[in-house]
Amino acid sequence: MSEATQTRETSARGLALTLLALLVLAGFSLTMRFVHIGAASYFVGLGVAAIKAALVVVFFMEILVEKVTVRLAFAVCLSLFALLIALVLADVLTRSVPPLQNPPGSAQRYRG
Repeated sequence: MSEATQTRETSARGLALTLLALLVLAGFSLTMRFVHIGAASYFVGLGVAAIKAALVVVFFMEILVEKVTVRLAFAVCLSLFALLIALVLADVLTRSVPPLQNPPGSAQRYRG
């Protein structure tokens, strides 16, 4: 069979299990909102978000069975997004923080 006539059936069981996994991960995210684990909470939140995004891409968008051009476009999109995030982080981390000063006119406002 050629690629154009070949179809892949999506099973209801697979979609239901994926939905259940997404709901469990959403519940875990909500639970972690109230747990104080310090700076690790950011990494846990990003990890859960990455897992949920991967589940959506693989099972709901069915990126693994798409044409090569669609997968290539998706990979380019992810690469450009990663480059954007890296450049934003580089900009933020290399800035010098100026001392905070009162805005012009605020001294007269507080004196009455």
